[in-house]
Amino acid sequence: MLAQAGSDSIKEQTMAEHLLLTGASGGIGRALALQLAKAGYRLSLQGRDAAKLAETCAQVLALAPAMQPATQLVQQAAFDLTDAAALIAFCRQAEAACPVDGLINCAGANLSRAPAQTPDWPALEQMLALNFRVPLLLQECLLPGMLARGHGTILQVLSTCVGFANPGVAAYSASKSALESYSKVLRRELQDSGVRVLHLIPGGVDTGFRATARPEYLTSDDVAAAALAMLQAPKSAHWHELVLRPQVERNWA
Repeated sequence: MLAQAGSDSIKEQTMAEHLLLTGASGGIGRALALQLAKAGYRLSLQGRDAAKLAETCAQVLALAPAMQPATQLVQQAAFDLTDAAALIAFCRQAEAACPVDGLINCAGANLSRAPAQTPDWPALEQMLALNFRVPLLLQECLLPGMLARGHGTILQVLSTCVGFANPGVAAYSASKSALESYSKVLRRELQDSGVRVLHLIPGGVDTGFRATARPEYLTSDDVAAAALAMLQAPKSAHWHELVLRPQVERNWA
């Protein structure tokens, strides 16, 4: 279900960038939505859990009175990103409401701990769909507008699994590594276009993504703060990637 916030006046505002963020129902995505709102960005938010996404949106809107007038929730929608029709509709409505200046691919899932020698094929296909194909479709929808305007940002939230080999994460690592490799080529192809392609590569994060709490790991706010720093870096300085790890991790490549 799609919902549009604000009015036609949104189109007239030019001070704040409009970012489309996936995975905003909780964890890193929610933390990032709140930090972006505080920083004055306009937001279109996607999440799979409608109730949790509504909580995120309420928190974003609660920040608005103290922020610049340009800080608004442009669009919000709760749906499964692998539903291509819903994804395309969301992108089109967000772009129609206010040109999208940036895409943050934050949604993702690790659905299997199967060893590499015996793949869990259904889980692997689901992870490739969500962690790899979905970001590509989002980019395909939103890049034409960014290129036409001569500026934009794509921020991929990846994982340190793209740089090391841990038992039990073969499928997840493959899906994230596929996106990393694809995006490196995209970055090169867009080098002179004004569109940046950035990689945020966090290590262990203590979120609901994990079966057990890991308080010694990074927090969602830690990762969100790093993403915000990348987005706010001078456009002349192309910050290709940032690796962020908790001090306790020992699987450093």
